[in-house]
Amino acid sequence: MATDDPATQLREQGIALLRDVFAKDSLTRLQEAAAWCFEAIRTERPLPEHYQFSRFSHSLLLTALTDFGCGSEELVAPLSAPGLEQLFSEAMGCEWTCNMEQSWVRKKFAPLQAPAPEYHPQSWHQDGALGVRFPLESGRVIPMTELLTCWIPLNPCGRDSPGLEFVRRRQAALVHFTELGDSVLRQRFPPQDFWAPALELGDGLVFLNSILHRTYACPEMRHNRLSVEYRIFPR
Repeated sequence: MATDDPATQLREQGIALLRDVFAKDSLTRLQEAAAWCFEAIRTERPLPEHYQFSRFSHSLLLTALTDFGCGSEELVAPLSAPGLEQLFSEAMGCEWTCNMEQSWVRKKFAPLQAPAPEYHPQSWHQDGALGVRFPLESGRVIPMTELLTCWIPLNPCGRDSPGLEFVRRRQAALVHFTELGDSVLRQRFPPQDFWAPALELGDGLVFLNSILHRTYACPEMRHNRLSVEYRIFPR
């Protein structure tokens, strides 16, 4: 990044990298609850419907962690990190709220540990596609859902465990699903636009609804990753 100022990063490239911003004790508490939760998912069936667990993305609503020792205040504690409220307000241009019905805890597997065949790493997408119905064919300009994503890993990621990969370029509209193949995007955007940051516990990312991103996983990775993501909407 050309600047360390998160607001400038968001404005210019659509992604802000936050280093050592989130309290580690708070994240450790979420990590312990998430690990317990996913272990229960591995061994127990059926699961409560309100978890909204997806075996394909291996994710469930963050509120499910209340069944594994986390209080409601602990679930949102990372959002009290210094400067985060102002960053959200400036990016949204209005008052904001965190929608817990769209906030998730995820487990992403190192390729050799992935439970086949149901699990799939998340492919290229934009969070602004939430709730949008795409036409079958491309060509139309498709408005985006207004939101902001705050993504926080619960363990180091991007080197020996899966992280996220981005196209660091703001988009004016949604990219049609027929144009989201990796090879198609790499022909459309220059190599320097693709970015997969390595993050430590305490780091996080905030990105706009138009930013293309996907799960970043390499064959040599040996550890799985837990993460939480908060969806921020206009109030």
